[in-house]
Amino acid sequence: MGSLERIHGLTKGIKEEHRKALEALRGFTIPSNVICTPELAGEIAYLSHVIGRDVGVLVDRHGSVHEVVLGHRWGSWLEEIPPRSGSQPLAGLRLIEAHPVRDGRPTDAERRLLFDAGLDLLVTLGSADGLPTEAWIATLGACDGRLTIHEEGPYTMDTLAHLDLAYRVRSAEKALRSTLLRPIRAPTKERAILVALQRGGGADWEIEDSLEELTRLAETAGAQVVGVITQQRKSPDPATFIGRGKVQDVLRMSDEKEANLVIFDDELTPAQQRNLEQALGLKVIDRTALVLDIFARRARTREGRLQVELAQLQYMLPRLAGRGVWLSRLGGGIGTRGPGETKLEVDRRHIRSRITDLKREIQEISRHRRLHREARKEAVLPVVALVGYTNAGKSTLLNALTNANAFVEDKLFATLDPLVRKAILPDGRAVLFVDTVGFIRKLPTQLVAAFRATLEEVVESTLLVHVVDATHPRRLEQVQVVNAILEELGALEKPVVYALNKVDALSPQEVQRIQMEIPEGVPVSALYHRGLADLLARISERLPGRPERLHLRIPYTKARLLAEIRERGKVLAEEFKEEWIEIEAEVPPAAANQLRAFLHAETQ
Repeated sequence: MGSLERIHGLTKGIKEEHRKALEALRGFTIPSNVICTPELAGEIAYLSHVIGRDVGVLVDRHGSVHEVVLGHRWGSWLEEIPPRSGSQPLAGLRLIEAHPVRDGRPTDAERRLLFDAGLDLLVTLGSADGLPTEAWIATLGACDGRLTIHEEGPYTMDTLAHLDLAYRVRSAEKALRSTLLRPIRAPTKERAILVALQRGGGADWEIEDSLEELTRLAETAGAQVVGVITQQRKSPDPATFIGRGKVQDVLRMSDEKEANLVIFDDELTPAQQRNLEQALGLKVIDRTALVLDIFARRARTREGRLQVELAQLQYMLPRLAGRGVWLSRLGGGIGTRGPGETKLEVDRRHIRSRITDLKREIQEISRHRRLHREARKEAVLPVVALVGYTNAGKSTLLNALTNANAFVEDKLFATLDPLVRKAILPDGRAVLFVDTVGFIRKLPTQLVAAFRATLEEVVESTLLVHVVDATHPRRLEQVQVVNAILEELGALEKPVVYALNKVDALSPQEVQRIQMEIPEGVPVSALYHRGLADLLARISERLPGRPERLHLRIPYTKARLLAEIRERGKVLAEEFKEEWIEIEAEVPPAAANQLRAFLHAETQ
């Protein structure tokens, strides 16, 4: 292992004299056949006490201290441990770590480290008033072909110095060779701490609901949420958003929970992000970056990928100088996917040039989309857009109404790209259902701007079906969020039908209560195809342009019109005469105007 010039781990905020004492440990040597001497145990127990954090040293089989670790941020040196093999199943290193509390038992995090790193053994010490209290030893073992962890203790420091090191190492190596498993560090999820600010006067449920949603967003992005911290203040701190005192709380929790990512529930300024990363020594992202990351994962079509890239670059541009080292690492996890992996080192001029190119490409796609919409208008097919909060069940409802095959997953933003499918209403009219991207509170402005070409489907639609998750305790607030975005798009005045989805999970009494909250709502279960007939009937009622009944005589030279009438409306009766085809049909008003020349003379 190569030596590093700095101490590993949670080094923020320690005094210079303590830093020097930690650095002095790097030259410490103990007899090669001794697990730990009382002198070394006393030194790290004292430092753990005065600093108030776990202090550990990595010792090789020659007795030399290789690395000094402060806290539980082991990732930097853990990656330097060379891979093990059948002939050398252990790393050849042992970790001796002191806790700043009397209890010396290994923690779950330390047990995981023993396995992940394949350490020779793990020694954990308790301390009180700067003196070691007890020692515990943990080693890898095997039982029925499976790896286990064997713990022994508590021992005094004198007893620890006389225990057989070589025997324990040989036993661990024998156990590893007898199993098919090897303690190789597997890829793990990013461990995230969520941070939210409750401004003065805000209701408790608002921050709880927002954090619950942020948790789902983090999990959708592939992170594991290990802690939550909230701060109540009138306004965000200009430097750190939550204040320096709370930053220290985040620092301590990140060490206790082995977190390597901090996610803020609100958008941070570039200066706040830079200050937080410097103070915490961790990657810091905000809700906007998190949502952009999810969109980068979910975008499947060329249009979707271009729109996400544009949004990410617009978000990144003012943060080039503020994001620090986290954006300079390729493939650095959440917040660095998509264009972030290939464009982080370019300067502002190149990013602005790329933004211009992306806008031009998206405008061209938007032009093609307008042509498609014009073609649909010429076909006189009304468009019904499915809108709603993310994960309300829009794609499932589209599948149920049209027998489509839209991608469905119980995650936020499972689908980004619009999907158009045809269906027949109870009155015989053909309509096009369009599935759109789900909405969310605090939807990044960059996304609204970038996805405007896609959201034009909502603006140009004939009617909206607002899909509501009836099981969500904050469904009314979600409805308000969706309506606010629809207003921003200029689509709030369109006819709306509310689909109260997921009622299969509710009792009849609960459904009645929700219908009182949303009187126009139609209870449905898209998953179990319940209430769909009622929903289609309500759409027929609200859809502008009731069909007209016409009695037509179509010459055989115009027989192709029959196919168009069946496509646009419903043929009720037809009779083939000598010179023409006599039919009775119901068609939309626009189609009726085009067919009036063929009206039976008696009906004109």
